[in-house]
Amino acid sequence: MTIDSIALWLGYGVMLAGGALMVLLMLIVVALVLNAKINLLGKYLRFLWDLNTLRSTMRQLEAEGKVSKKSEVKNG
Repeated sequence: MTIDSIALWLGYGVMLAGGALMVLLMLIVVALVLNAKINLLGKYLRFLWDLNTLRSTMRQLEAEGKVSKKSEVKNG
């Protein structure tokens, strides 16, 4: 093996390792961005579900006469 072939193999090894590292870093960045977007979507969906649950509970309580339309609790 000559010095040229050793340098060639070292160069290819460094490029291969660098390329693999770059792909790994890009995948991590994409995963973090997607997680941030999905987390925001998850917060919105939880808020919407809570709001719908609250509305249905209030309708049920109004039907039972426990709460008036003005959200005042009746005594007794």
